[in-house]
Amino acid sequence: MIQIETAWLLLLPVMFGIGWLAARWDLRLENRMDERERMRQQRSTFKGLSLLLNEQPDQAIETLVKIAQLDPETIELHFSLGNLFRRRGETERAIRVHQHLANRDDLKPRDRDHAAYELGRDFLRAGLLDRAEASLNRVGHGKFAAPAKESLLEMYQVERDWKKAIIAASELESLQGKSHHTEIAQFYCELAQESLHAKDLASAERSIKEALQVVPNHTRALILQGDYLMALEQPAQAIDAWSVVATSHPAFMHLIADRWMKAHTDIGKSEAGLDRLCELLNTQASGELLDVVHKQVMQIRGIQAANTMLSQVMQHSPSLSALSKLAETRLALEEGNANPDRVQELKSILHLLRQRTTSLARYTCGNCGFRARRFYWQCPGCNNWEAYSPRRSEGVAPSGPSM
Repeated sequence: MIQIETAWLLLLPVMFGIGWLAARWDLRLENRMDERERMRQQRSTFKGLSLLLNEQPDQAIETLVKIAQLDPETIELHFSLGNLFRRRGETERAIRVHQHLANRDDLKPRDRDHAAYELGRDFLRAGLLDRAEASLNRVGHGKFAAPAKESLLEMYQVERDWKKAIIAASELESLQGKSHHTEIAQFYCELAQESLHAKDLASAERSIKEALQVVPNHTRALILQGDYLMALEQPAQAIDAWSVVATSHPAFMHLIADRWMKAHTDIGKSEAGLDRLCELLNTQASGELLDVVHKQVMQIRGIQAANTMLSQVMQHSPSLSALSKLAETRLALEEGNANPDRVQELKSILHLLRQRTTSLARYTCGNCGFRARRFYWQCPGCNNWEAYSPRRSEGVAPSGPSM
């Protein structure tokens, strides 16, 4: 018995050694299989890229999707390729790539949200707004929720769907933790503007109240409130609304100066209305307000009063616009004196001044530098709201487009 037990004891190290060798062999086989799998994935990746380069996108996408099934880390490759296609203007290819990912059920929620967001951007680029909206609304509450809402907000503004824009901006406020009150107030003003054009005064009143609730004493909302009261044939109340603009936002009075004068005329107080506008010229003499005041003074008080008013403006706020109006007034005076030489001289001066002021007078966006002859609440260049200065400049902008 003792000899048998000793033999078994001698065999134990041999058995352990064989087991160790077998384990090592299995590990080597497993490593070889992993290496073969990696090589196969690499070959599939290169095959997919080769198909892309050879203008075979469908086969390439199928190959890359198979790689994604085997190795989820390659999903980032799909996103990179889709974004590359979109930047190159190959929107259909980008849609194919992102649509394959968005429709997969085996992806992580974060990757599905990412795919839905990118697909929505693809549809936006292609002008397929309904599909873009559906795709962006599929994005959950993760990392891509705020970018998706931003894209939806941009799309709703393009579509001029102001009610949906208000909802998107409100949701974006809660996601980002920052205020979008300026945009929301402007959206309500757009709704009010549309209602006034459609003569739906009840809807216009509601939208104006909502805008003023979001931003108290909002300039555009006050202007529209006056327009609403004028539509109700209540000029005195309209003057009250616009008086807040004259006091709190005098730089915007040029936008309503004509309507201001009409309201005062309707109640028989045109002189009082003109006096208030003339007072504003002490600080707001540049731009369109001067044009309106000059026209009204000429009509109500005569040429000599306009000449005196412009001479005063040239003393405290000289500008090419004021000089042009002064030349126009002096020309009217000289035409009454029947002095042909003086009249011809003033006509030449006035012609040159008008050319110069027409080519230089522009409103300029403070965000992108876009310049335009008329005032915009939303910049046509960068789409930012309330980015335009209400003051019309006469200098040459250093950069930025114009229209």
